[in-house]
Amino acid sequence: MQILIILSLVLFLFIAFVIWMTRYKKIMLYVCGFFIAVGFLIYAASFLSSGESVIDILLAVLRGTFSTAQMFFLNDDYSFLANAKGIEWLTDNKLMQIIFWLSHISAIVLIQTALISLFGRKLIDSFRLRFGLHNEIYIIKGSDKNAFLLAENIVTHDGREKNPDKKRLIVFLLDEDDDEKKIYEKASHFGGIVKVLERKHDFSYYLKKARLGNKYLIGKEKKFYIILMSKDASTLDDVQLIAEFAKENAVSPDKLDVFVFTKSEWDREEVEEITLMKDEIEDVGQKKEDSKPKRKYPYTFHIVNEVDLLTRQMIEKHPPFECLESNFSGGKADRNFTVMILGFGQVGQSALLRLVMNGQFVGSRMHATIIDKDIGNLQDCFLHRYPGLDISCDMEFKNVNVQRKEIFTLLDKEKNMDYIVAALHDDEMNKQTALDIRHHYERQGIKALPFIAVAELNGSLCKTKRLEKHEAKQDEKIFVFGSREEVYRESVIIREKTDLRAKAVRKVYGGQPWHELDWFFQESNRAAADFIPAMLKLAGIEENDILKKDTLTEDKTLTEILAHTEHLRWNAFHAAMGYRPIDIEEMNRRFKEYNGNEKQRLEFARRDTKARLQVCLVPWDELDKISGAYRELERCAGIEPKRDFKESDRKIIENIPKFLKAAEKKDHEKAH
Repeated sequence: MQILIILSLVLFLFIAFVIWMTRYKKIMLYVCGFFIAVGFLIYAASFLSSGESVIDILLAVLRGTFSTAQMFFLNDDYSFLANAKGIEWLTDNKLMQIIFWLSHISAIVLIQTALISLFGRKLIDSFRLRFGLHNEIYIIKGSDKNAFLLAENIVTHDGREKNPDKKRLIVFLLDEDDDEKKIYEKASHFGGIVKVLERKHDFSYYLKKARLGNKYLIGKEKKFYIILMSKDASTLDDVQLIAEFAKENAVSPDKLDVFVFTKSEWDREEVEEITLMKDEIEDVGQKKEDSKPKRKYPYTFHIVNEVDLLTRQMIEKHPPFECLESNFSGGKADRNFTVMILGFGQVGQSALLRLVMNGQFVGSRMHATIIDKDIGNLQDCFLHRYPGLDISCDMEFKNVNVQRKEIFTLLDKEKNMDYIVAALHDDEMNKQTALDIRHHYERQGIKALPFIAVAELNGSLCKTKRLEKHEAKQDEKIFVFGSREEVYRESVIIREKTDLRAKAVRKVYGGQPWHELDWFFQESNRAAADFIPAMLKLAGIEENDILKKDTLTEDKTLTEILAHTEHLRWNAFHAAMGYRPIDIEEMNRRFKEYNGNEKQRLEFARRDTKARLQVCLVPWDELDKISGAYRELERCAGIEPKRDFKESDRKIIENIPKFLKAAEKKDHEKAH
């Protein structure tokens, strides 16, 4: 019985060793190769003991080669060597015998691993999925170039020349008509697993296999990231399934993040409709109108739009405050921020909205010239979609062909152009137009060029970096954005470090946990966090220095200017989200019409997230009047009147050091 137990234990350890070595193929090859070579030398040296002539040496090498080959077929020549003369250095030396048998075990491990790789890949992958010692599991539904690009960047932390992080596991989920073999070959380069979704093995099957929500995991509970990149009809079904599975298995909200790629506003709203469902209040003694029901699926669903990612990267690398940095004094700008958008398709519209959200400064008024040869059809729809945008930006729409001289007349008309975005429907035309504009400025003798952002959606990162490097040598501000290699990165898609600041903003103010927030309010916190570098610039302080302080500035005048700036930014964000302002009369009417409790009446009176209405969407100087009218409603509701909307903006400025310190602390905790 004891022998059976020992044999079983040895067999188990051997299998575990083989699987472990399979996961670390390079280590396995080096270790096994070394011991097999040692085994050959032992055999050759042993056979050489029968003679020392040239023929004897040749025979020893051949016999050593043959004996070494037999090691791979579970055979050995030790019995022959035991009876041979002159090799007591082997037969009487325990250390040499251990090395001798290790060489045989290495040969067995190598051949067994090769066989398992050929015929037992699925078995190994299933074992790794269920029992692998990974801290983070990324489940990606999608198999196109972007999916592999993102996966490789995730496992290497955006350093594709680095070795994959062994603590991260990538799992690709494919449809039945995908080429599994071809995709596996690609995934194997960074240790990825490939599974096929079929009738018997659906999405929930692999969530169970990955042990999502399993409470009996040994060690630290894993963090799961599910990324739905396939933009097909099944995406909504997948979102519903994941949400229900996570709730049924009581998955902790901080252990699951879901990323859903969408193409349009329609898709985004459909995803929101599923993920923002509310639970009914179960307490029968509590009136429904007296409590706000919680989300049915309290998980963070990141709704990702590729075009928004492109323009977000454009702004992060070249923010508007860099255009005016020499024109800031005491937190104010001394001239307007002026942009030109060439091409008003999806990219052009998204670029304009991002510039509006990030181009708001006291003393400056943003002006945008928008050019498209089909502007008549695009203008009306855009203004209807964003009815409050004129509070943050003056817009001038022009039906102009960029290949005609009218474009240069418009450039000459505006002497202080700050930002030009070439977002036409053709990459080559974008580049040629950008070069034409640069040459035009050169002929005019203008050295202070605007930023010229060139959309190249089908370009490569190598080309992008080469162009940026080339232009930087000429002290110019022309750059390319839109490269897939630049966007499908962990720092951009998963953007955990970016979200740490947004979550810190939310945590400082309390209220609902992050995973309970609607998408709009998560985006609102992100927008506030994204603007922090601009605030630091206006305050004239470096980020490393602010971490050592408790306040952004002791200058009360500057604090008030920055609070004004924050309101301008807040206005721009809401306007870019499609909000329109309502006046005090409409706020009062909405208060009287609502039948809920007093707090809900006040909330409904000042804003409506569905109809996208907001009473505070007014200039800074009008906020005192809005605050006074709102305090009157608080009195009517029997609540102590204390709301001051300007004070809310001041609090944001006051708390910037807290935001940064909280994010820094959380990042440090995660790293350790």
